[in-house]
Amino acid sequence: MEDLLKEFKSGNEKAFIKIMNIYKEEVFRYMYLLSGNRETAEELTQETFVKVYFKAKTLKTDNLKGWIFAIARNIARKEYNKRKLKKIFPLSDIKNLKKASFDEISSDKILINELLKEIPEKYKTPLLMKEIEGLTIENISKILKKPIGTIKSYIFRGKSLLKDRYKTMMEVKK
Repeated sequence: MEDLLKEFKSGNEKAFIKIMNIYKEEVFRYMYLLSGNRETAEELTQETFVKVYFKAKTLKTDNLKGWIFAIARNIARKEYNKRKLKKIFPLSDIKNLKKASFDEISSDKILINELLKEIPEKYKTPLLMKEIEGLTIENISKILKKPIGTIKSYIFRGKSLLKDRYKTMMEVKK
């Protein structure tokens, strides 16, 4: 991986393609979870890798995945501000979605999940990064530029809010 990273930093196109093939599905899932729309997720994933390609020479870390996700998050945030996207993801399909590939996710397979509509982004984003993309607390901390304790707190609070909303929803159904 070190050689691939060196080649990538020097502008080698084949190294970029290898890196894109390694991370494109994870970035797509992340974008899909944030946007709730396949086409938007595909566009944002493409935009992420265009930016990754052109910023290769500015890469100053060995944490390539964290760097790529920081770019993806900034692009998603910009898109959110531009379109005011609803950030949603399905709780019921979360384990299947983690295993799903770029081509397997379809709109009819993923339903809007009411539980997450009201969860603030500051809790939802680190929760997605940890539980769906499998990033470490340390990487999430670097990407979001927040202290580790804050990230742990956000994830805990996000889970607590989900549990509370779930309990409330189940009581209403009774």
